Amino acid sequence: MSVFSSRTSGYKAGVMLLFFSAIAFFVGYATPFWAYDSTSSSDSSYLGLWMVCASATSYGASRTRCVTYPLDFLFPWFHAVRALECFSLIGLFAACVYALATNCCRSFPGPVTRILEALSAGSGVLGFIGCMVYAGEVKSKAYISWSFYLCTIGSVLCVVAAIIIAVCNKPLPTSAVGAGGQVITMATISQGQSYTTAGGQAQAQPYWNAQLYGNPQAYGNAQPYPQAYGNAQPYGNPQPYGNPPTYPSPQPDQTVKAGYP
Repeated sequence: MSVFSSRTSGYKAGVMLLFFSAIAFFVGYATPFWAYDSTSSSDSSYLGLWMVCASATSYGASRTRCVTYPLDFLFPWFHAVRALECFSLIGLFAACVYALATNCCRSFPGPVTRILEALSAGSGVLGFIGCMVYAGEVKSKAYISWSFYLCTIGSVLCVVAAIIIAVCNKPLPTSAVGAGGQVITMATISQGQSYTTAGGQAQAQPYWNAQLYGNPQAYGNAQPYPQAYGNAQPYGNPQPYGNPPTYPSPQPDQTVKAGYP
């Protein structure tokens, strides 16, 4: 099972809110309905970050045409807004990938880091700043539309998700996660409680039960140490080797010649 199954409910809610805000932000980022301007009851134009669409009604038929912005047509503030929203989208994508990699692609929890919270909060702040700049420049010239609101809501929810994840992102008291999200702690192992591994196999009394090491009878009623190793008499008695031989000393009146006795 993945690490995500053993997370707290608050952490799961924060991650799900992050994915929801990323989807809302992406839809608002890509659609050309940030603002609209109606010149008449039959003609209107819609503006997005990347294209402008004009709708006209002629002889009872409505036609809509969308074109991208020419680069020399845009104001510097519009380039700044697009850059902020691009950085925000990249950060949200990185946050979602990191959340999947650390929660759904691993069976063992790693050390607690704040990378996910930093990516989510930073992306939300950048997106919100871009939306505020856009609203300040456009509100006197056109009407704000639903794509703008989606990006704004997505940015705010990213910050909220980052706060929830930061509060609930605590170290898990485990080194493994069993099937069904069961947390296997050292207390479970030392107390001999049964648990199920990630492969679905049931484990009963662990082999490292401390009682086995204190009871030598569990290994065939054998003595802990053979008596031959505990009796030092064979090594402390020099009699099997005999007494050292004695050699007679030469008489004073004998002359020892070289080469003769």
